[in-house]
Amino acid sequence: MRRPPRTHHEMPCSCLMTMRRTRLLTRLLAWLTFVLCMASAPAVPSAWTPGMAAGDDIRALSQYKVDNWQNEQGLPMNLVHALLQTRDGYLWVGTAGGLARFDGHHFTTFELSEAAEAANQPVFGLMEDSEQTLWIAHGKGALRYRHGLFQTAFSTEVTAGQRVYAFAQAPDGSVWSATENGLVRWNKGVTKLYQQADGLPTNRLRTLAFDRSGVLWIGTSGGGLVSFSANRFTVWNPANGFPHLQVRFVLADPDGSIWAATAGGGLAHLHQGQITTYTVADGLPTDQLTALSLDAQGALWIGTWGAGISRLHHGKFTTLSTAGGLTGDQIWSIRADREGSVWVGTWVGGLNRLSQRNFDALGTPEGLSHDNVRSVLHASNGITWVATAGGGLNRLENGQITTLNRKDGLPTNELSSLLEDRDGSLWIGSYTNGIARLQQGKIRTYGVSQGLPSPDVRVMYQDSKGIVWVGTQSGLARFNGQGFSAVREPGAPRDVTSAILEDHDGTLWFGTSGQGLFRYRHEVFTTLTTANGLVSNWIMSLYEDNDANLWIGSSGEGMNRLHNGELTSIRPADGLWDGTAQTILEDHTGHLWMTSNRGFYRVARADLVALTERRQDKIVSTAFGQGNALRSTLFAGGVKPAGDIDRAGKLWLPSNKGLVIVNPQNLPNADQAPATRLENVVINGVSSPADSLVTLPPGAVPLTIRYTAMTLRNADRVRFRYQMDGITPQWVDTGSNHEVSFPALPHGNYRFRLAASMDGQHWSKADAELSITVQPFFYQTLWFKTLVLLMSVMTMVAVFRLRTRSLRMRHDEMERLVAQRTDELRLANEHLSRLSFVDALTGLANRRRFDDALAEEWRRANRHQTPLALVMADIDGFKLYNDALGHQEGDHCLTAVAGVFLRAAGRAGDLAARYGGEEMVFLMPGADHAAAWSMAEGLRAACEALAIPHPTSPVGPVVTISLGVASCIPSADTSAETLLAQADAALYRAKESGRNRVC
Repeated sequence: MRRPPRTHHEMPCSCLMTMRRTRLLTRLLAWLTFVLCMASAPAVPSAWTPGMAAGDDIRALSQYKVDNWQNEQGLPMNLVHALLQTRDGYLWVGTAGGLARFDGHHFTTFELSEAAEAANQPVFGLMEDSEQTLWIAHGKGALRYRHGLFQTAFSTEVTAGQRVYAFAQAPDGSVWSATENGLVRWNKGVTKLYQQADGLPTNRLRTLAFDRSGVLWIGTSGGGLVSFSANRFTVWNPANGFPHLQVRFVLADPDGSIWAATAGGGLAHLHQGQITTYTVADGLPTDQLTALSLDAQGALWIGTWGAGISRLHHGKFTTLSTAGGLTGDQIWSIRADREGSVWVGTWVGGLNRLSQRNFDALGTPEGLSHDNVRSVLHASNGITWVATAGGGLNRLENGQITTLNRKDGLPTNELSSLLEDRDGSLWIGSYTNGIARLQQGKIRTYGVSQGLPSPDVRVMYQDSKGIVWVGTQSGLARFNGQGFSAVREPGAPRDVTSAILEDHDGTLWFGTSGQGLFRYRHEVFTTLTTANGLVSNWIMSLYEDNDANLWIGSSGEGMNRLHNGELTSIRPADGLWDGTAQTILEDHTGHLWMTSNRGFYRVARADLVALTERRQDKIVSTAFGQGNALRSTLFAGGVKPAGDIDRAGKLWLPSNKGLVIVNPQNLPNADQAPATRLENVVINGVSSPADSLVTLPPGAVPLTIRYTAMTLRNADRVRFRYQMDGITPQWVDTGSNHEVSFPALPHGNYRFRLAASMDGQHWSKADAELSITVQPFFYQTLWFKTLVLLMSVMTMVAVFRLRTRSLRMRHDEMERLVAQRTDELRLANEHLSRLSFVDALTGLANRRRFDDALAEEWRRANRHQTPLALVMADIDGFKLYNDALGHQEGDHCLTAVAGVFLRAAGRAGDLAARYGGEEMVFLMPGADHAAAWSMAEGLRAACEALAIPHPTSPVGPVVTISLGVASCIPSADTSAETLLAQADAALYRAKESGRNRVC
């Protein structure tokens, strides 16, 4: 980071006067040049650079998005003393109300039981040492945090119960602490205290840092700046050139120098023994400074007390305060993270984040006259014209913005559209007062009295013959050299015309809002509508590419391609991110860009062609919306040009919050998926760290796995998916959920894998894994089953022998009785068989019958390779129903729901059974997934139609059921238990998703 060394001195008055005259002369010459070029009324100049200054590598502060977190979002307290990003990616936040860890999505706080000495204590400083141990400075001492455990760093005898403010680690691994009781050195548990008797000017220390050479620099409260080297303290104070005695923050620069923020003396820079001081006179908003941080570009961020934050880069200060979006101007802490964001802790405004927008923005903060930009045009002479609805016309040239408005001769400041004439003049359309023409510095206006059908102008276009066409709210008009004449030919549009284009063979196309697409050829109008294949009659944009493809953008329904007279459609179901295309632009890489009311997106033109020619089934859209820190996702539409491409290939897209400037060569890396981390597991309501192996006790033990993605900047864009080997062989997309629950896992071994994505297409490697073992009951173990088998065999042998002997002894008597009891025994067996397979309460098949039928049907389906489907259902809130109305009414409810299942079992082979409690199953041999889904939905609707009142239902006023559906064709890799587990998992998702539904 190179900064010109400067020392404060007072500039002579004569020099100041000379500089002021020079600036005045420069501005006068620039103004005269503009007047000669424009020959119009005076305009208002404003400097602007697109995001980065010329030759610079850093964005203007107005290009940063400011986010805020306070108590309502989980921050322990809105006073943020300290910030630190550890190597694992977390942001640690020290507040006046305790410590918190932030993953960009939620805050994790620490209870009294976890950190008794730090809970609810103000945290003033944080540091991560070389062994990834977190050091925490709080109001009564210091703590160390490692592997989820807190321990005291050094006793309160060392600090005398005074505050600890900061830490720094020396090259030898020892940790030094700035306290209000002096300087503490900690080395492998052994502490040493340095105080005034050892050479310190005061015991009240505030901040410290080691420079590149290993010298320790200490900021004090009342004693100035102190350096410690070779066991000797050196004091820097006003007596030897240091600006102030109160030092709030010390920062070591990688170049070997030291920065010091003072409380009243500004910013001090010490390099090779020289002190350079920066104050308000150099551009700082105040000399009351509090915190410092260096970002990856080498810019120095400076916290102030009362004036927000400042940034020093290449010797220039810029400032952002509450007027620019911060929630407080009293800054306690600053930290630049590894993703380019800057975190700011305030006194009472909570935590702020400044993140660079993914695209340059040009609006009122950069000098435009109004944020509501409707049209943009890059003229052939290099000038960019920007039409605004409310702020008139802006002219951009060589980094300067000038404005034309009503006082300069425009008929209104409510502008809509632009057109550059072949003769170099500029046509300017408006919403309320027709058209203005800027030609050779003079403005001439055209309204309804000059032939326009309406003063509301939406689009202007000059065809190959030089005719200027105008689309208005009430149809078309043509320029005749003096004025306009309405187009009243048969078949011409009579409504809003918002898009005009002439194709390669001279045909003119007119897009309208509701009447479809009009074609004008050989002086005859014809119309294309949805009846001809348009996706919508609301046409928003037209574009013809070099291959004579006419692309037609609509409002809400998608796009059309017209080629060789054939009209084909592309809809969101085909992969379009949005059905609206308010403008269509093609970059030099062959991608089409479209804007909408929720952002903008691009698609490869070759993919669109392949889709319309049925050579591929889907297209992939890359979208840019709210997650890209846009000032607004509402882009201009219904006027033209609602977007343009400059000579450098950048897209300029008008929105209601200024222009968005997109460089297709430098797009956000949505394909770089963030790493994932398993945070903790919750077993039976008890949380513990997510180690590599989790063991669950026998039985139905609920398990919740909580996880996160290691990105602070893009946490709101991350989506997750998981795979549980043994339960879900396929990936399960959980969206933005940061946890997944399993109510009851069968005994066995499982492996949980997690992946994350920013765009749903590019996923991280599943490096976050968790092995899970569910222990069996003793009777489920192999040794128990073996023992039971052996005992059964032995018992059978003994019984066989006894039975044989008994049969021999009673042979004669049994022959007589057999003949007599044969008929009675047959009838009794039949009756018992029926009773053994029927549930007595509901009349459904019982669990035993279901198990036998499932095994039998599975073997049959496996043999014939036919589908087998299973529907599992559960009565929603049945325990609450029993608790409220009693078990007798509960039995009536079960019987009524069972009747629905019995009546539905109409096919041969269908089996309705009671699975247990309020759970029921429906086995459907030969049914595919669609048939099973239909049956499940019918069961759900029929049960709801029973209208059995449920006074305590979490779903609605009547008894409802949730159903899970699973189906498959058996294979060597599956089993009946797999089908049952899948149906059970689907039932669980139905209940988690709100009940009274099928999943």
